[in-house]
Amino acid sequence: MKALATSLCNNILERGFKEKIDVTPMKLQKLLYFVCRAYVQKTGQLPISEDFEVWQYGPVVLSVYGEFRSFRSNPIQCYAKDAMGHSRKVNEINNPILADCIDLTWAKYKRLNGIELSKITHQKESGWYRAYMDGREKLTLEDIKGDRSEAKS
Repeated sequence: MKALATSLCNNILERGFKEKIDVTPMKLQKLLYFVCRAYVQKTGQLPISEDFEVWQYGPVVLSVYGEFRSFRSNPIQCYAKDAMGHSRKVNEINNPILADCIDLTWAKYKRLNGIELSKITHQKESGWYRAYMDGREKLTLEDIKGDRSEAKS
């Protein structure tokens, strides 16, 4: 069963809160994308039930945007909540592949800000770039699977 994007974001935010590393809405969108990219490249499946849209600054999941847009460019201070006011996370014990993707993505990109992460998604090797150049509104599974963008050292 696929996870809600906001629930997976809570797993990412939990790492930021524990390590006292700021995560802005833009940074969260890009981290979510990189977690999903890693998962797609390992399993061939998208771990979330929503598509990534092609926005100006990279891939965006609309529900995540709606949940955290009030923070604007400021660090997110709370978890996403469902309609009943509960914050839910993905059970990483039940999905060790996803847990590994979250851990590896967090370790690799946690020190970068949203703009730096957005630059990675704009590289010619990225799924976003392919979809953007094709004039599409959403990324396909193949776009994400074929994404070879990386942080420049």
